[in-house]
Amino acid sequence: MSQPLPRPLLDHLSQPGLDSWEGYRKAGGGKALEKALTGSTPEGVRADILASGLRGRGGSAFPTGEKLEAVARAGGPPRYVLMNGEEGGPGGFKDRYLLEGSPFLILEGLLLAGFASEAGHGICVIRRSAPEALGRFRRSVEQLRAAGWLGADIMGSGFSFDLTVEIGAGVFCCGEETALLESVQGRRGHPHPRPPYPSEQGFQGCPTFVANVETLANLPLIVDRGPEWFRGIGLADEPGTRLFGVSGHVKVPGVYEVPTGTPVGDVLALAGGPRDGERFAAVLPGGAVSAFLPADALDTPLAADSLAARGSCLGSGAIIAFSDRCCFVQVAQRLAAFFEQESCGKCTPCREGTKKLREMLESVSSAKRKNGSEPRRGAGKEVPPPRPAAILPLLIETLARTSACGLGRAVGTAIGSALTLFPDEFAAHFQRHECPKHVCWS
Repeated sequence: MSQPLPRPLLDHLSQPGLDSWEGYRKAGGGKALEKALTGSTPEGVRADILASGLRGRGGSAFPTGEKLEAVARAGGPPRYVLMNGEEGGPGGFKDRYLLEGSPFLILEGLLLAGFASEAGHGICVIRRSAPEALGRFRRSVEQLRAAGWLGADIMGSGFSFDLTVEIGAGVFCCGEETALLESVQGRRGHPHPRPPYPSEQGFQGCPTFVANVETLANLPLIVDRGPEWFRGIGLADEPGTRLFGVSGHVKVPGVYEVPTGTPVGDVLALAGGPRDGERFAAVLPGGAVSAFLPADALDTPLAADSLAARGSCLGSGAIIAFSDRCCFVQVAQRLAAFFEQESCGKCTPCREGTKKLREMLESVSSAKRKNGSEPRRGAGKEVPPPRPAAILPLLIETLARTSACGLGRAVGTAIGSALTLFPDEFAAHFQRHECPKHVCWS
């Protein structure tokens, strides 16, 4: 009989009473911070996190221990810890699941990050479209402060730390750390080139450790159970488990936790597999910024190197499955419209390129031609003939080469892979203005 998959985060979330400080303590919470403050040092905690091999769970996969070391070595004080709760985009909901399910676990991770990086203040940014998570988190902060775990000289250890909760801008590009830092300081959420990195010049020009919600949630587990325990799960060079929000054409959408390196198909099986009467045609393993994997590549491990070899990426943990009933031209249209809406507008290639990409794909939609609806063109005007399909790859390459940040460079990743995997569908739209499939994205 096979051993059950380790799922430490979901096992923790399955315990009752985690929305109160008393319930969290009964579930074993707080032991990691007590261990760190009473029996270790900032250097010791950093060494444990570095030894664990934990990588960021927000998309960059940068070693967390190295980032903590960089902040601790940088000038200061003051130093800051910033929680990135700006999860967004199609299929992105696993961080919200954590925030709502166990806010104290995230807060303990934030305090540990503050102790390890020798920071004195934390900033928790939560997306404005997650009001339930925001409310629970704010109540949890007040309970933590009332319990004496925030403020000056926590547990008599000499460690002082406080934090504030901020409402995020609610736009996709602010998931990038430099854009997030701009927005939390009251400026437009425009990304900027690196270096300098946030670990050198972040919030108010001070060294800042930026981590996403799932990354912080792993810190108490590592400090409490030890880096060797974490190293024993998943891949040697990418250890631990990862949470994935699985959505699309599966029977049981939801949040699933698996060891790193688990094949994509195994995660889809946990979500019940394809819906009755359907087959998987393709999967986005990392959300809108990743490339499609075809149905015959679902044995690909969910690991950065394995997906990169396929031209895709892990992203921030959003797996979207598409059945054989999908029209991938219409999927591409919706992705292009999403990126046009979410572009910050700072650089011309992304600002204008996303618009052109959306217009090109919409111009070949037989559904819009039949309905006579022409968004953003005005009623009563004829739809111009579609541009040649050969222009699409050139536009995608231009966006990838010239955009200022990762969002613009990733705009065409999924669309370009769909063009490669389903050329007949695109040809039917571009050449005959017909959709070979009539049930799209339902």
